[in-house]
Amino acid sequence: METATSKPHFVLVPWIGGISHILPMTDIGCLLASHGAPVTIITTPVNTPFVQSRVDRATPNGSEIAVTAVPFPAAEAGLPEGCERLDLIPSPAMVPGFFSASRKFGEAVARHCRRQDGPRRPSCIIAGMCHTWALGVARELGVPCYIFHGFGAFALLCIEYLFKHRRHEVLASADELVDIPVLPPFECKVLGRQMPPHFLPSTSMGSGWMQEVREFDMAVDGIVVNSFEELEHGSAALLAAGAGKKVFAVGPVSLCHEPILDPQAASDDAKRCMTWLDAKEAKSVVYVSFGSIGRMPAPQLMQLGMALVSCPWSVLWVLNSADTLPGDVQDWLHQNTDADGVAHSKCHVVRGWAPQVAILDHPAVGGFMTHCGWGSTLEGVAAGVPMVTWPFFAEQFINERLIVDVLGIGVSIGVTKPTENVLTAGKLGGAEAKAEIGAEQVKKALERLMDEGEHLRRKAQELKEKARVVLEEGGSSYMNLEKLIHSFV
Repeated sequence: METATSKPHFVLVPWIGGISHILPMTDIGCLLASHGAPVTIITTPVNTPFVQSRVDRATPNGSEIAVTAVPFPAAEAGLPEGCERLDLIPSPAMVPGFFSASRKFGEAVARHCRRQDGPRRPSCIIAGMCHTWALGVARELGVPCYIFHGFGAFALLCIEYLFKHRRHEVLASADELVDIPVLPPFECKVLGRQMPPHFLPSTSMGSGWMQEVREFDMAVDGIVVNSFEELEHGSAALLAAGAGKKVFAVGPVSLCHEPILDPQAASDDAKRCMTWLDAKEAKSVVYVSFGSIGRMPAPQLMQLGMALVSCPWSVLWVLNSADTLPGDVQDWLHQNTDADGVAHSKCHVVRGWAPQVAILDHPAVGGFMTHCGWGSTLEGVAAGVPMVTWPFFAEQFINERLIVDVLGIGVSIGVTKPTENVLTAGKLGGAEAKAEIGAEQVKKALERLMDEGEHLRRKAQELKEKARVVLEEGGSSYMNLEKLIHSFV
């Protein structure tokens, strides 16, 4: 039998754009380690506790996985100390500085990798999507370099199609529909303004950055995807054929953990969430969360809030950066929602991070209003929870088409425009942006999901059952992890 020491040593460097990139790559490392492969995960000091606690949960017996912190030059780039993730940046004006610091961080990681000898020498590097420096050090060391985007295979397939056919270059306007016929008989059509950032005018990342990311994408040896083959109707195989490289679908990676809350490690907010849910009836709660980077304009947030507090269902609402909202909005939230987790309250607001996997798996949760980020989408699938889709930006409008039209497990809220985020740096209207979706429209979508959505719930449960077996021995993701480990030895 092959021993761990005879297997290749994987070095994983998650993109530090946000927790949604860091945690799934950490989970991939845990899965590789569970298959006996030595793993090192390299990140920044601020992100190390998240990664280490994740590793400790998934590998309680101390399997061969190490977490290494490499300093991030925040102050050198003019950033406040501790700004080591994109979602921690206090101002869009600091985004170019963050990317500059990220490059220097990459140079430091490269030096670290070059110094490693013996069993800790990298045999393969898996890098987050914006760590374009990783290819150079992999080539220097003579080892393969794989990329992890954080996107699903269907979205990556659509992006590959758009690059090859240049459809975005002949758009008459941002209101024109773009047909992306990659997965017949299903249709995938998005508006010009809803396309991924690769095909939109330059953002505050700076012109040329997405081209650099694309060149990195084309040059790597393979793609690692947090998905499973049975989910996206053959998208991974089509992507492999279209991109001409190996594609390993190894998810849902969050299932390397039991979907329960560790009472020893959980924050008070997390404990309040679960206690509040324990007091609710089965399938009676709508869980609302839009990720860590997107920021809903105050007028739109008010329309959403009015719908949530007046709908007939209990609501668990995760609200990031609530302290930056205008005073009148904060006053309204204080008067109309509960932040203390009172058992009988109707709308419990969490101001910050929440234990999403454990929440989605709780029997009280009957629906998930989501921004369609891929990590959240897959966690909803793994929990068997149908969704109301409210995409914000990036590839999320494409994910919405997968959720609603291909998988049939979601209801679209009807949003047509991207929402302001730290990367657009005020180009979408910022604080002056008006509400596109009114409170009544929100309530109608929730009604379709919660009262009329039994067919959605049935399909979601079917996908949950499929997700449960793919990481078990003989399952498609289990076999793909084995293929990844043996792909270059």
